[in-house]
Amino acid sequence: LFSRADIVRKAIELPDGQGFELHRPWIDRIKINCEKCGATMQREQFVLDTWHNSGAAPYASLTDEEFNDLIPATFLTEGIDQTRGWAYTLLMENVIMNEAGIAPFQSFLFQGHVLDEKGNKMSKSLGNVIEARALLSDNPVDLVRLYFIWKSSPIESLNFSLDEMKTRSYQILSTLHNLHVYFKQNSGFDKFDHDKHNLQWVADGNLLGQTEVWLLSKLQGLITEVTDSFSRCRFHEGAKAIDEFIINHLSQTYVPLTRNVIWDDSVENLDRRLAVYSVIGHALMQLDIMLHPLSPFITEYLCLTCFEKKSSILLASWPTHDEKLVNVKVESAFDMIKEIVSLANAARNLAGLKRRWPIKQVMICGHGVKSLDIEGFSDALKSQLNTGEYKLVEMPGGSQVEKVVGLLDGKMPISFSVALVRKNVAPRVKADIGKVSQAFESADKLSVLNSLRLGSYSLAFDDKTVDLSPSDVEITYRASEGYSSSERDDLVVFISTTRDKDLTAKGLLRDLARQLQQLRKERQYNPTEILNAAHAAGLDDEEVATLSAMSDELIYLVRVKSAALSKEPLDNVNYKTIEIDGREFKISVE
Repeated sequence: LFSRADIVRKAIELPDGQGFELHRPWIDRIKINCEKCGATMQREQFVLDTWHNSGAAPYASLTDEEFNDLIPATFLTEGIDQTRGWAYTLLMENVIMNEAGIAPFQSFLFQGHVLDEKGNKMSKSLGNVIEARALLSDNPVDLVRLYFIWKSSPIESLNFSLDEMKTRSYQILSTLHNLHVYFKQNSGFDKFDHDKHNLQWVADGNLLGQTEVWLLSKLQGLITEVTDSFSRCRFHEGAKAIDEFIINHLSQTYVPLTRNVIWDDSVENLDRRLAVYSVIGHALMQLDIMLHPLSPFITEYLCLTCFEKKSSILLASWPTHDEKLVNVKVESAFDMIKEIVSLANAARNLAGLKRRWPIKQVMICGHGVKSLDIEGFSDALKSQLNTGEYKLVEMPGGSQVEKVVGLLDGKMPISFSVALVRKNVAPRVKADIGKVSQAFESADKLSVLNSLRLGSYSLAFDDKTVDLSPSDVEITYRASEGYSSSERDDLVVFISTTRDKDLTAKGLLRDLARQLQQLRKERQYNPTEILNAAHAAGLDDEEVATLSAMSDELIYLVRVKSAALSKEPLDNVNYKTIEIDGREFKISVE
């Protein structure tokens, strides 16, 4: 008997009518005609155990044939509180019926509870309940699904926060959508053909740059990680891996590195642009497929509209790892570049320099940095650092002594100090600690460093000597005036903070370009469209002269045919007032 309708159809007596309550004692009063023997049937009156009945119900509802076909079930999932209850009795009763240690399920997942954002149990009396119907009415279902899976392991309790859901999870889907729009607009401009300009075409034409090699190699790692995590029900790990690839690798690294390639509209550069489209398109298609189980609606839409597919994404094959596309050497080099850029940005923050402002020179010191001195990485490094010049200094990893000596050997702009750690030395020299300190103050500190690098420094005092080890001294250094530095482990990055008129002008030009690019978006111009003119007013005479000499870069960055830079606003121009570093300017694109 699988439904109320079945019971009503087969009942001999319905004392409480057809709208009877399905629980005891009402269900006990109903009598059923047995189809096998014709006798009267009624519900078993005695309950051995509530959970026993619960566990027996699935088996009692199956015929022998159905039981043999369906059990063990492929997958069982329930709330974590059912581990000792329903799931346990299902297991035990299956063992009893089979008279063997056989589980009724091949795999299982016991899910944690959803709590409020403070970790408290949701309760109507506390007013912290999130109603599912309201949640799904006010928010995209794809966003809700992704947040639940991305947030934590399914076996752990989840602290639900609407604000958190609308930040990172939203950013993932929003960025994925914007990447598809970016790809569609630019590839359409160059008449990119998905079928013709595939990865094989790119490889045959030797059109893969180091940036493409890096992204495709990272994609292989993502495919392996997502496939493995999904197969082990570690869905949150797969979701976070997709998050990392979309935001950090594709959006924030690969797209900026290849933007100049896409913006070079020359016929000679067409194949290179098509190669970039091929790699972006391939990556987006793989992402759509892997993210589809988590956010099915947006991925289906993006796949059908962006790649002009006629069949559902559900009919696409799951991505497979391609060992030929893996390049560990290039991945390691790019990982180092990202670490270098992070340190350079930290040094910029210390010096109060915006990331958009070009800097004169960057010096990179560390173990293995010379591996970046290969073809294809120079432009990527300069672009990411926003500098015209950089220097790589190989420096062995090790102690602070070795680091400072290495920086000095590499002629890095530092000043250093070496101080005696009295508490370490005093037990050995006792009453002579004052004399030792005085002698140390007079010692040549560079000689001290060079000796300590070899193991120890012999300090003479009052016709005596004491051997000092690296642990007996404290060595510090800082960037010299005109420079800023940042370090992590054995990697040290120095940037020049000196800004001449040329660098200051370039910084202002980049600030104006960013504001003009934003104005393009506000006025809803097509990103691929080359507009007639960009205008900037509010400059002084020197700035007009300097920036006019650099106007080709502004024209290129804003995608316009000409740039009008002036002291006073021009007539018949629809200006917008902006502010840059406390100064007011007027800009326009049209």
